[in-house]
Amino acid sequence: MYKRLFIGWSLAVVLLAWSDPADAGAIVRRFGLTVFSAQEVAQDARGIAMGKAFTPVVDDVNAIWWNPSGLVGMERAEISLNHSRWFVNSQFSSGAIGFRKGIHAVAVNFMSFAPEEVEETTILEPQGTGRMLDLGTVGMGAAYARRFTDKLSFGVRFMWLRESLDLVDYSTFSIDFGTTFQTGFRDFRLAMSMRNFGKDIQILRREFQQPLMFSLAGAGELYGTKGDPFFLTGAFEMNFTINAEERYHLGGEAWLMKVLALRAGYMFNYDVFSFVAGGGLKVPIVGRVLTMDFAWQKSRYNLEVPLRFSMGIKL
Repeated sequence: MYKRLFIGWSLAVVLLAWSDPADAGAIVRRFGLTVFSAQEVAQDARGIAMGKAFTPVVDDVNAIWWNPSGLVGMERAEISLNHSRWFVNSQFSSGAIGFRKGIHAVAVNFMSFAPEEVEETTILEPQGTGRMLDLGTVGMGAAYARRFTDKLSFGVRFMWLRESLDLVDYSTFSIDFGTTFQTGFRDFRLAMSMRNFGKDIQILRREFQQPLMFSLAGAGELYGTKGDPFFLTGAFEMNFTINAEERYHLGGEAWLMKVLALRAGYMFNYDVFSFVAGGGLKVPIVGRVLTMDFAWQKSRYNLEVPLRFSMGIKL
């Protein structure tokens, strides 16, 4: 059964990748017609520093953002907090908590997007009315993952989101699915995820879709094995979204003495982003493990550089 599932997903991606771009764009993609776009912004600094080639790599509580099947990699209860300095003085804040017992894992998460405060203006008061607009996005989710065999794991996340457009609020639900497959060839693994799957939403008599995306990725250790004093992991990911052309993520992560991590990656076919880099620390403290990660993203068109910070603790 697992082999058929893996082959089926692989064939679907291959057919999508080889389909005629013009036909695919006319049928599938809806440029500029998506809502709740805050879902498209990755939250975890570690994954971002690897160029978002993280779907097959993530093995902690932050899998709830990338590929919920990775939650089975948690060794104990974990907590993670993330903060992103985004464009135009806006910011993201998010967090997650989860734990694993045997072959089962559960987690919950929250996310908020807060744009820069904007004062209301009108024709009669072009300099401002003194009232600040109510804008932003918040969301909460819950995920469950299970390891079916020593090679295959599966996970799902349910997410509730609410977007405020000043005098009007919209809310919706979305679902994420993900699988991770250990190939048995050295440490190479494959992963697939579908994120932001939900119903269309009508806003001011116009229909919008959620930013549905599908990822197919592979990763493995290029030097050493996980847990060695030094090992290097490489990953590559194909990302198909409903509101953009196909995108590709390439990234690597090197661990030194199980304490210091150096990361870098490249995001292909993005309008604004390209090279990313970052690092992290893993510090044991009285039977617990504290993690700190950051990511820096190069941006084009003289836009301010986004900075991402994450902190976690393994209890």
